Amino acid sequence: MAPAAGIARRDNPTEIKGAVAAALVGLRRLALPLSIMALGAALRLSYVLQSDFPLNDGGLFYLMTRELQQAHYRLPAYTAYNGAGLPFAYPPLGFYLAGLAAGLSGWPLLTVMRFLPFLFTALALPAFYGLSRALLGSRQQALLALAAFALLPGAFAWPLMGGGVTRAPGLFFATLALWQAYRLYTRGARRYLLTTTLCAAGAVLSHPAMAWLTAFSGALLFLTYGRSRRGLAHSLAAAVGTALLTAPWWGAVVARYGPGPFMAAGGAPESPLAGLYALLTLRLSGEAGFPLLAGLALLGLAACLARRRYWLPVWLVAILLLDPRTAVTTSALPLALLAGVGVSEQLLPALAGDRLRAPRALAPLALGFILLYALIGTLTGQQPLLSGLGPGEREAMQWVAANTPPGSTFLVLTGDRAWGADRSSEWFPVLAQRVSVATVQGSEWSPGFSARTARYTALQKCAGQGAGSLEQWAQGEGVTFDYLYVAKRPAVTPPGSTQWGAAALLAALPCDAHYRLVYDGPGAAVYWRQR
Repeated sequence: MAPAAGIARRDNPTEIKGAVAAALVGLRRLALPLSIMALGAALRLSYVLQSDFPLNDGGLFYLMTRELQQAHYRLPAYTAYNGAGLPFAYPPLGFYLAGLAAGLSGWPLLTVMRFLPFLFTALALPAFYGLSRALLGSRQQALLALAAFALLPGAFAWPLMGGGVTRAPGLFFATLALWQAYRLYTRGARRYLLTTTLCAAGAVLSHPAMAWLTAFSGALLFLTYGRSRRGLAHSLAAAVGTALLTAPWWGAVVARYGPGPFMAAGGAPESPLAGLYALLTLRLSGEAGFPLLAGLALLGLAACLARRRYWLPVWLVAILLLDPRTAVTTSALPLALLAGVGVSEQLLPALAGDRLRAPRALAPLALGFILLYALIGTLTGQQPLLSGLGPGEREAMQWVAANTPPGSTFLVLTGDRAWGADRSSEWFPVLAQRVSVATVQGSEWSPGFSARTARYTALQKCAGQGAGSLEQWAQGEGVTFDYLYVAKRPAVTPPGSTQWGAAALLAALPCDAHYRLVYDGPGAAVYWRQR
């Protein structure tokens, strides 16, 4: 009789209906965050599908991944990029992921470098939602913060590029590590010590800036939530575990080159005050037009300060002061959280207040307007930054590889204001197989990085002037070169900045006897310098 009674209880229609109802409630609760994540993923994918080439940068990492494959996944001593003999010291996890993905799938490595960054920028969305649910404690605020993170250009623009094979995994693992560290300090379960350590190791092995973000943000979490003997013990255990898991990489680097590469990579020519200025002027978020999401984040900042909740404001300021070089990306985490707080605690209560006598439909309409405005601004505001190297330029670089002497040197002129956004200068040494004397990429791991960035900026200003300025620049820098490569694409210029471009130089070169046109294509012109 007992087994039959047990079967009857399991088949009870009331219990079945209750289980189905609970499952439906769970699905409804997941529907909204999943919809926001799908929107964010579709937004990111739309940029990837617009180009048949990795977005913007990635030339250095493409060559390093190829060299890792050719070395049968043993870390090479140096990379041949741009003939500079740079140490192969960069955190290698992204290279392993890209190389193995290409080898196992049979896809071309360039294709993998298009889609692997997208995959990790999409995975960062649920990781961020978990972090926001933990830190904010409110489902409404977490959903609003997730929507802001899905649409903030800073949250995905640089991780989505070809160079995002390192940035995107780094941001993903750093977000997970901070989420798990919060749980470790607030719940104390040992399983969170393991997940914190594993995720922190993933961040360290992916990108130096994300490793630094994880380190100082974890310290802030400890000071805020974990100030106890147990919290200190957990922190030390996570730090030691992370160091041990990453030792095969950093140990090999120190054994080969000493601490020099890490000391060089830790230098940041940007002023910490520049980040604070960008925050106060609402330019930190990278939005086109009026920076609505940044304005909502300032509302959230004011709300936190008024209620003496200092964690998010302190975290944001710490990022701006301690990591100004990558603050556009890393600050997207606290900015999105603050935007969620600002909408939930400032905007929506104001719309529902009696003083406004607003109709009930005004709040949903306001949220819909914010979503649509931010979506349109993000879709239209990241060009030409999120663009791949065009077919015309690739053809020009292939011509250079086939028709110029192997030892010849080039000046690459684009008019781009920032070296990190100059896709032509980065891909030229890889596709043209010639030395670009002013390319900055890769020199972060060697001394003189600030001097190279200043030299690059001075050269690109010459793109808006006559050919005589090139000779003056070369004499002042003590540089010799054989050819000019002048891109015909629009220059990458921050909103509100003076447009540089190379149109003036292209118009002046045919009249200068020192330069002779040897190639003229849709993407670029190549001039031989007659010394």
